[in-house]
Amino acid sequence: MENMNPESLLRKAQALGDDIKEMESIDVLGAYHQAQMKMKANRRKQVYSLIMRYAAFLTLPLLITSLVLGYLYFHEPELDEKYAEVTAATGSVIHYELPDHSVVWLNGGSTLRYPTVFHKENRNVTLKGEAYFEVQADHKRPFYVNTPSGLSVYVYGTKFNVAAYEDDSNIETVLEKGKVNVIAPDRSTIIQLMPGEQLLYDKQSKKLIKNKVDVYEKVAWKEGKLIFRNASLNDIFKRLSRHFNVDIQFNNKSGKEYKYRATFRNETLPQILDYLAKSAALKWKTEEAVQQADDTFTKKRIIVDLY
Repeated sequence: MENMNPESLLRKAQALGDDIKEMESIDVLGAYHQAQMKMKANRRKQVYSLIMRYAAFLTLPLLITSLVLGYLYFHEPELDEKYAEVTAATGSVIHYELPDHSVVWLNGGSTLRYPTVFHKENRNVTLKGEAYFEVQADHKRPFYVNTPSGLSVYVYGTKFNVAAYEDDSNIETVLEKGKVNVIAPDRSTIIQLMPGEQLLYDKQSKKLIKNKVDVYEKVAWKEGKLIFRNASLNDIFKRLSRHFNVDIQFNNKSGKEYKYRATFRNETLPQILDYLAKSAALKWKTEEAVQQADDTFTKKRIIVDLY
């Protein structure tokens, strides 16, 4: 080992003491905590940055979804409407309930078309033939009965009858209870009916005629009754044809006019013809139904002659 003089040893000892003092002056625990805080701060920055990136990624679809839902809420989409159609076979009467709980009697040979869900603003149905309506009152949603000729009837809640057969020359509206408004095909003429009134619309002349009538005579068909008050043979045979599902051909060879007052409920067609023949020279013959080439059958046909 190299010999060192006292002076050299003293300098080394002094240098070693200075190094120890410098080491002792370092706050190791504080430095450790400071390093930990820096690491946590850096980690928070990284997490915040990551969250912001995810938030930006998620916010766009969320914003789009919110906008779509808001639009749908304030602008309801117009969905395709679904309709139901009910037809009463000739010679029958159908009784059923509409979606708004209004009740309808549909006469033979008639068809009613209506949406399976009524609009919030109105209730529209289309009638071909004859029907009696008991409409549930709803003052915010008028109930419209539309006919092929363009004539419409609208109410808010009442009882009335509409006869709009396509082979009839007239469309007839009769009010039993409440109030109805009849809109002519020109859409500018509106006539209001009161209970006991009838409105006839002539399809050819376009004229509207309002009369007082016996309402029960006009609506008794829904109970299976045939009521005639001062009715002509033409009118009687037309109604009998629908009621019994037969084809009645009436030939007035005498040119005379007869008016009848009668009520029938369970009588057969021959019995009714016998009754009519008591006051007029009527003779008739029956042609049975015939099978056609397409396997369908013709209606039974009754030819009535007035002499």
